[in-house]
Amino acid sequence: MIFAKRVAVAFLAAVVLVLLLHNRAPDYHSALQDLSQTVGLGELLDDEDEGGQQQDQSLKQAQQPATDPSTSNVSLAYYNATLLSSPFQPGVPKLAGEAYTRAFVAGRLTSENTTWLDTYLPTDPTITPFVYVVNDYTAPLHTPRNKGHEAMVYLTYILDHYDSPTLPDINIFMHPHRRAWHNPELLNHDATEALKRLSSERVVRHGYMNLRCHWDPGCPDRIHPGASYRDNLKREEIALAGAWAEMFPDDPIPPVVAAPCCAQFAVSRDRIRSIPKAHYARYRDWLFRTQETDWISGRVFEYLWHKIFTGQDTLCPDTRSCYCDGYGICFSTSEAFELWFDNHRWWREAIEELEGWEERAKIVDQVRRDWKKIEGMRLDVPVPGRNWELKKEIDERFKLLAKMRGEALRNGTDPEVRARVAGRPWAAGDGY
Repeated sequence: MIFAKRVAVAFLAAVVLVLLLHNRAPDYHSALQDLSQTVGLGELLDDEDEGGQQQDQSLKQAQQPATDPSTSNVSLAYYNATLLSSPFQPGVPKLAGEAYTRAFVAGRLTSENTTWLDTYLPTDPTITPFVYVVNDYTAPLHTPRNKGHEAMVYLTYILDHYDSPTLPDINIFMHPHRRAWHNPELLNHDATEALKRLSSERVVRHGYMNLRCHWDPGCPDRIHPGASYRDNLKREEIALAGAWAEMFPDDPIPPVVAAPCCAQFAVSRDRIRSIPKAHYARYRDWLFRTQETDWISGRVFEYLWHKIFTGQDTLCPDTRSCYCDGYGICFSTSEAFELWFDNHRWWREAIEELEGWEERAKIVDQVRRDWKKIEGMRLDVPVPGRNWELKKEIDERFKLLAKMRGEALRNGTDPEVRARVAGRPWAAGDGY
């Protein structure tokens, strides 16, 4: 009798598990969000934030296909509306073939594993690393306080090196993790690929470049500083209004502030120095004085960096142009660009379906083996042969994605193509 009860309980548990797996919604992002991210502000990988509230779900949808306009006409409009109308003067790249000096700036905790930096950075002689330890005040490079997430690191670096004659041409501000969901999807979410392919010419020309090309989360209108109520999914919104009044006292608080997340960007030396050093000191002083938490104060800056370095309240770059001119991944048309992301989404969904099929098959096999003498059992048996269909689809889509990306990379070696997609002038002999 006892044995029969145990068998019945075990059987019911197995059936429930099968049903749960069968109804499981695809969750590609859970794998990405398991990647370690601690200091960086745009991550929010824990299920709950420091106040126990559920984290912003829009961040978990960040890898949806690009939905922003991507035509060359839009690129030209963006170029004219942002670069040419900016209060800052556009930069002039060096002659084709001339090298740029670059800095990699990041903050980390003593407990964080950043061995990828020790492996990768020495292979690129153009990059000088500046990795600040935020919770060890005896470290050679450290911040005066561990507050504001990466904002304290970035501002401290600028204040430390503003007057240095060796301030690099290009200053790349990133999080210390190699792989993160908010890194460029076309670069496999890999920071090393972003560093390798980042166009110094584009950074000089624009002065500032957000390293994330996708709009979501952040664009086109994420932050409304004048909101009269607190949105728990955007708790930095009201705090940003107060910070704006202190940091930009001559500028009225705008109705909308928007830019792609997640506080990773590159800035030219000239753009850094075009802003008085005292302004950076004022921004960091706000971090010292604010009563906002570490998390919120850092999040405020996430949506202010583009304002600081471009003067624009909203800066939502054309995604296709960003990938092409910024990283040399140039799809021939906006339709081809969108098609790559469609195929990438279908490829992920096929992988998730296959994983679910294999999990259900394993449980069904286990139940049948353990209770093969029990009659009347009904299990959610996966469709026979569907696994082989999915494996074939996954393999074919993977090859198609690689082929399309390879063609885009080849297109990106042509400086004229980059200029055309970016909507900027180009003449024979010009570099990137």
